[in-house]
Amino acid sequence: MPAFRQLGRNEVQKLVDYLRVLQGKGVATSLAGNPQKGKAIFVGKAGCSSCHTVAGQERFVGSDLSTYARGLTTAEVRKAITDPAPSTGRVKRVTATTRDGQRLSGEVRNEDNFSIQMQDADGDFHFLLKSDLEELEYKALPPMPADYRQRLSREELDDLVGYLQSIKAEPESDPEEEQ
Repeated sequence: MPAFRQLGRNEVQKLVDYLRVLQGKGVATSLAGNPQKGKAIFVGKAGCSSCHTVAGQERFVGSDLSTYARGLTTAEVRKAITDPAPSTGRVKRVTATTRDGQRLSGEVRNEDNFSIQMQDADGDFHFLLKSDLEELEYKALPPMPADYRQRLSREELDDLVGYLQSIKAEPESDPEEEQ
């Protein structure tokens, strides 16, 4: 681990803030916008739910955003939406055709020399032996859209960021179960 003096004051503060979040002692921040409106934008106008999952809901093509905004500032979350990093190409879409003609499409979740595990759009997993396949066709997943700054108003972006900030990773306990 490098000496802290090499990181600089701003980086050290970010590290301390992150460690506090991991301890559950993060500083309470106000939400950027209206989380209820943001959820509607997430599943509607912005179309985030066509790729991403949140708290076990929606799709699971892109990354799970259940804890994404934890420890990030409002500005950092907004920048990730409006100026996304280029795709790493790690996740790939595949269409597998079996020797009996069945076609399955989904995202590659694991692959080795002998098998491939994929998840289809319904969330179902398929384990396929490559020796049972006639063809495997790979396609890169489309990158995250880069036009949210034009597609969403400033208020809609705030609401979307507020929704991501409001998500709790752990399901809330039922008070009646605790008694």
